[in-house]
Amino acid sequence: FKNLNPSLKPVKSNSNALALIIGISDYENTKASALYADSDAKTFYDYANLKLGVSSSNIKELIGNNAERLDIVKSVRNFLLKRTITNKTDIYVFFAGHGLATDDGKGMYLLPYDGDPDYLEDSAIKRKKLFADIQATKPRSVTVFLDTCYSGGTRNEEETLVASLRPIILTAKQQSIPSNFTVLSAAKGNQTSQSLEEAKHGLFSYYMMLGMEGGADLNADKKITARELHTFVLDK
Repeated sequence: FKNLNPSLKPVKSNSNALALIIGISDYENTKASALYADSDAKTFYDYANLKLGVSSSNIKELIGNNAERLDIVKSVRNFLLKRTITNKTDIYVFFAGHGLATDDGKGMYLLPYDGDPDYLEDSAIKRKKLFADIQATKPRSVTVFLDTCYSGGTRNEEETLVASLRPIILTAKQQSIPSNFTVLSAAKGNQTSQSLEEAKHGLFSYYMMLGMEGGADLNADKKITARELHTFVLDK
């Protein structure tokens, strides 16, 4: 597996772009780790800067214990809200870590550092609410990269987020997203996101960033669309 290198094929800077990057490998209230999630987020910082054209001053990075629930909420409501120009700003959000669905599959949550899998509604970030808060900033576009799943599985096949989970797998229901959002996700509702041990990254994150280097430019026009990136990652 080749090393990732975001410095290849430089792109134009985008002064109207913002990025919120979150990576959590180890958690306060569960021993189940999301292997390499923090490394994925730190690496994506360079891709946001060098491949998406987001200036360093417009990137907010939350890693490990700096990604508590309130840290994430503040970043959306303060950092994104204050810097977004209505109908001009492109927002990029990257999240690597645990996700979990409610028992009925209707609620999909992202687990912050201080989140508790047994008390999702009280301690985690509801995906639908997160999208609504971002949409409320009135950006031109939002692209979300989610290296997570909602089945209760983890990147370590020997662990589950909920002690009673095995052999039951939670299945998240399909949810609509706002019209100006593009969401690329590591897993469907009943799948588990995996790590790629050989590359020391999440499987989705590794190939997604490799695609952004140019591998996803399927028609060789020096532009990468969301559809091309999705096709590249799905194939890999």
